[in-house]
Amino acid sequence: MGVRTIVPGSISFTVELRCSTEKRYRVSVTLDLQERYIFLSSGILPNVSDEIEEFVSQLSEIASNQLALFKWDGTSDLTTEYQIVRVLLGYQVEHSLVKFNIAIGNGSLIQVEELHNKITIQL
Repeated sequence: MGVRTIVPGSISFTVELRCSTEKRYRVSVTLDLQERYIFLSSGILPNVSDEIEEFVSQLSEIASNQLALFKWDGTSDLTTEYQIVRVLLGYQVEHSLVKFNIAIGNGSLIQVEELHNKITIQL
């Protein structure tokens, strides 16, 4: 099967944030699977605070797909495990990072080609 059996406690990836002001930001994201948090630079808050629900919705979709792509072992078996990562609305700012709680759903098998590699959040 194409699913990794050992997954680290956290994974990192980068998203591009495109704001209505035509500004673009590249933001590093850390998905902490053990503590159930997602971390980003707190510098993005002024750009997303008015549209926080849309921001967390798109971030949830990207995190779910990135986790599934990470779980794929890269073999010719294109099956991987997909778990919905739901970023919750409340957040805390700690040491220049914004920390959102996440909920992770049960896993189901999916074909890699069914995933999209979207990394852009458009607000």
